[in-house]
Amino acid sequence: MFSHTPRQSMLSVLQGNGNSGNSVRSSTSSFISAAYNNYENGASFRNVDVSLVPSFEALNPYANAGRSMMSNDKRWQPVPNLYHSKESLYFRSAVGKVLKKAHEEISPAELEVRANTPEFKVEEGDWIAHNSNQKNQFALITPLKTVARIPANLIISDEPISLTQPLTSHIGGFIRKKGEKNKAFKRRYMELNGSVLMYYKKKPEKNGIPLSRDEKRTLERGRIDLDRVSSLQPMESKTEPYGILLVTTVRTWAIIAESEGEYQRWLQALCDVVKFSAVHVTYKRMFQLQEVSAKAITDVRMVVTTGDTVGQIVEHIFNCYEQALDAAPLRPYNPAEYRLKITGYRDYMIDRYRVLNEYVHVRECLLTKKTIRLTVIHESVIQETAMMNLSIGRDLTVSAGSMNNMISQFADMYDGERATSLQMTTLGDEWERQSLDRNPSLPSGIVQQPFAIRIRRVLNIPRTTCVRKRSSEEAVVSRVPLTSSSVIVRIELYDGGQLLENAVIDTSDVRLKAQRNDLLYVEWDDPMWHKFNIDICNITRTMRVQLTVLGVKKVVGGSTASMDATEEKMLVTGVNAFDVDDTLTQGQQYVHMYSNLHSCVQGPVPHVTLPNEPMIQVELSKFDAPIKFDWSDNDGLSISDRSHRRSIIMSSRSVMLRKEGWLQKVGNFSSLTRWRRRWFVVDQSTCTLSYADDETAPRKLITLRNCSVMTADDMNQKFTTAPVNKGTRKLRQTWCFKVRPMGSSRDYIISAETKQDREEWMLAIQTVSKGDSSITDFSCSNGSFEESSASVSSTIAESPRIGDDQLDGKNILECIAQDRRDSTSRSSTNSSSQRGEPELNELRKLILLDPLYRFSPYQKEQLWMHREEFIDIPSALPRILSCVHWDDRDECEEALKLLPKWSVPDHQAAYIELLNGEFANEGVRKFAVQKLGQMADTTFSYFLPQLVQAIKFENHHVSPLSMMLIERAIRNPNQIGFDLFWSMKVEAHNDQFRERYGTILNAYLDVCSSKMRAILKLQDNLFSEGGMLERICQSVKAKKKDGAAEMKRAMQQGLEALNEILPGSFQLPLDPRIEVGKIIVSKCRVMDSAKKPLWLVFENAEEGGDPVTVMFKAGDDVRQDCLTLQLIRLMDEMWRDEGLDLAMEPYKCVATSPMTGILQMVPNSVTTAEVHMRDGMMGTFKDPSFSDWIRANNPDPRSRKAAVDLFGRSAAGYCVATCVLGIGDRHNDNIMIASSGRYFHIDFGHFLGHLKYYKHIVR
Repeated sequence: MFSHTPRQSMLSVLQGNGNSGNSVRSSTSSFISAAYNNYENGASFRNVDVSLVPSFEALNPYANAGRSMMSNDKRWQPVPNLYHSKESLYFRSAVGKVLKKAHEEISPAELEVRANTPEFKVEEGDWIAHNSNQKNQFALITPLKTVARIPANLIISDEPISLTQPLTSHIGGFIRKKGEKNKAFKRRYMELNGSVLMYYKKKPEKNGIPLSRDEKRTLERGRIDLDRVSSLQPMESKTEPYGILLVTTVRTWAIIAESEGEYQRWLQALCDVVKFSAVHVTYKRMFQLQEVSAKAITDVRMVVTTGDTVGQIVEHIFNCYEQALDAAPLRPYNPAEYRLKITGYRDYMIDRYRVLNEYVHVRECLLTKKTIRLTVIHESVIQETAMMNLSIGRDLTVSAGSMNNMISQFADMYDGERATSLQMTTLGDEWERQSLDRNPSLPSGIVQQPFAIRIRRVLNIPRTTCVRKRSSEEAVVSRVPLTSSSVIVRIELYDGGQLLENAVIDTSDVRLKAQRNDLLYVEWDDPMWHKFNIDICNITRTMRVQLTVLGVKKVVGGSTASMDATEEKMLVTGVNAFDVDDTLTQGQQYVHMYSNLHSCVQGPVPHVTLPNEPMIQVELSKFDAPIKFDWSDNDGLSISDRSHRRSIIMSSRSVMLRKEGWLQKVGNFSSLTRWRRRWFVVDQSTCTLSYADDETAPRKLITLRNCSVMTADDMNQKFTTAPVNKGTRKLRQTWCFKVRPMGSSRDYIISAETKQDREEWMLAIQTVSKGDSSITDFSCSNGSFEESSASVSSTIAESPRIGDDQLDGKNILECIAQDRRDSTSRSSTNSSSQRGEPELNELRKLILLDPLYRFSPYQKEQLWMHREEFIDIPSALPRILSCVHWDDRDECEEALKLLPKWSVPDHQAAYIELLNGEFANEGVRKFAVQKLGQMADTTFSYFLPQLVQAIKFENHHVSPLSMMLIERAIRNPNQIGFDLFWSMKVEAHNDQFRERYGTILNAYLDVCSSKMRAILKLQDNLFSEGGMLERICQSVKAKKKDGAAEMKRAMQQGLEALNEILPGSFQLPLDPRIEVGKIIVSKCRVMDSAKKPLWLVFENAEEGGDPVTVMFKAGDDVRQDCLTLQLIRLMDEMWRDEGLDLAMEPYKCVATSPMTGILQMVPNSVTTAEVHMRDGMMGTFKDPSFSDWIRANNPDPRSRKAAVDLFGRSAAGYCVATCVLGIGDRHNDNIMIASSGRYFHIDFGHFLGHLKYYKHIVR
């Protein structure tokens, strides 16, 4: 919130934020020690119970391991106050190797140039290029309207050269205006000042002297904001040849000039102010208007083709300029020394031999049919720009006079050895550290001792637990007092997120005791070893221990048989069985504990423990030497031991189908009885379906041999779950089916929670009904259980099938699946008997048609047994890998051998599925990363959010995935680096993931270019949580009760103060190509929404470039909007790839924290509510509203036809997308339409079936 001197306050904000996370280190101190000094001097440290809690150094032996010998080193950390651990040191060592590899292939100088003068290219094989469709216009040589600008310093002129066209001067005069209520035309005096047209009853003057602005305001009868005019067109009246119509969302203004001269004067002025797209084609022809003005002395209007190279276009630009009649003379020049830049963007075309069609911006201009704007620059400008930004990164001021000297220093800096080149980074030298433990080790494969652990103490237990509460405004976490007096610790073994068999042990219960600092602790006086039935030689590399502290309401020494009903989850943590260097975790450990809201089943575990935070003291088996993970040495195990282990693995495979779970059942008289929840079991060994009140209650049996099973959709019911908040609920539906035993007239009516559950149960029942446990007599059921066109009951021989029309029309990509299915059917191998073919065909259909289908253990057994039969189906690979027992060495090796043999999918993005938490094996994840690394940068950036999320499933900070992301961001900082930064920064706000994402993010900032570091630091200070724009939002909200004028004044004061400290140019998080300058405060406004977001207009950093408009939100979680828009963008690209242009073009959105974000504003667009309001209060109920709007904005037949076509295509695309994604809360304020006819949706706060309710009525 601002004080009485907002500018000084805002300046202090920048200075404070700019220094956050920075610390200056001497040659003998590190950031870690500096951060700990601050922590040690804090009040929280003084409350530590030193009689129980070890010191910080004892808890974190690696905290001070990283040292830098660089004096006066400044390091900005986007996630400050992190401490080193063994994990972080190994990670930084791995990052150092990535940096070294990158510098061996690309010099640091070139990397700096790439950051400062990026080229956004479409690489060969880039999916976004849609090269597979030969009918698209990208494969053709297409003419492209172009406005180019030559360097002003080449022109010989005595007058100063301006690159911008001066705005129309202030004009005024009398003109007739049609009233809104009174339809008669009245003579009014109008003044055009900038982009505002004001009108008065008479000329605003006194005794021939013009009145002041404030005096004019009192006489003003109205005004028209020309920035909001969506169409400027002639009046359709033969009696009024000088009539002009100005269409806005509020009304259509009609004005008539008094003479032809006045008509020409006013029309020329209005056409200069109103945006080009809103001007009628008649006026464009009358004044020879162009989409892009080329009136400056440096401008050249021309036509180029997409097949021209950059060098050819440069020569063409100079030739066109010199051939112009009014061209000024040029100084001597060499065209070979010049390159191109997209005007108004930080987007360069440096390669003289690259074809124009291979640039992203050119592709966008082709799609949107816009004029491309190019600026010719000298190649020396590239080096100058890089050096200038390098100085900015080092907080230096570069004068123009010293530029030449600095360029030579810049070139000399990179002529030395590799060690010198690393001066470009601030990584320090801790990455050079070698292995921290050089003692000889033993392979884990020979250690035949059971995995054992014992719990000694739990310290710093808070007296409260966390409860997550969600209101209509936000989700908050509150704390409630503990209700337990004793605790136990539950020890569980997990691998890949799956609980291992017989791997849960509870300790004895111990009473809570008070610590000195008003916290609690527990201690086991005689801790016992808890041994699991798995030997260390059989432990996988990815196994982990989850430790959960549970409160119990019972006396010490009581029975634990009835604890489940009274358990209170208090704290949780995890310990990896093997450390980051593949060594077995041994001996005594103090581990930090998270609150009860977290889970450590997979993903990151804590590696730093603070003395004042909850922690647990555990002890694992201790050996005389380090134990390295190595299964290659378990060949020495006896044959009997390996056979026994193999028998355990095979016994877990289900050769008989058995499925159990909760379903709903209704009585025999369904209309008179209620649905009741029952525990159902399908058992193939007894060929029965049983149900009971719960798992232990007596069961009733239904014989399944040759029974009939069919859907019962006429009995489905829709309902809503308990409210998520006051106005939001989740819409759900029951999915009913019937089972009729052979020879019985009774139908057992059963209901599943989801359609997929129903399909699984029906398939299981049909399989069991065959009455044969033989593999080759598997059920001959066909497809997922869609509604059959036949109304008769389906039997086993006539199970529900998917009709041909459904198979062919499911979606655009289904034809691919159909072709694959036909090919696999034709190429069935001889290894399967004819009796087994129906089984394989059924599995193929399930794999191809339903990627979310959950296979039963029995089906997984069949998949693994016949794995070679599916090798030509790419989508079957994740299904086959899900069948593997990764703790069995033989199966693990067999699965890894299958990976390179498997057929390749149409798109590498399919391999993202292998990075899910289900696949923890490092070999599988490394294979997936290698395949994903083949994507070109443009395509890679589309899937970056999912790759960043996949980091959560890695056991360690060091992983092939994190290394690939760092390397791609180093090599292409603009296309990858910006998105990577914000995707990780927003995740670092989560307590459990802060250490992981913070370590990765801080390391990336240490190795990225100086330009990237400077811009990201500025963006962080501006747009992140606690940044300057959020502070301005808070000051605006504080004035909410004082009215709109006070809120606007608070916003303007904050933005004006911010303008004083903004640099001349910087990039926005939305698009690294867009470079902006100062904020145009006069055009900014506070939007009329509950959170009061800011409508911000930035100057374009390049003279003559278009202003950039964005919205900044504070108090809203826009991460869901980001995901929805990404999925819509992918749908749009997939449809384009199939030759279907639905022109969805979703706007861009970036979350800068969990509750702040920045959004792109779509120009020339209004909400459908505004369109309807043009027809009054009842406009919503009038069918022609949209057609009238399109006609008003596109009066000529040609543009109207194009607008109607665009409206139809975009509306169709968004209807399908919002339906598939389950987007809720769709109303007239969340749907928009552009003046060109493009229809699109905004505000995706209700997703995947969550609907908005108002007084129990769904919106």
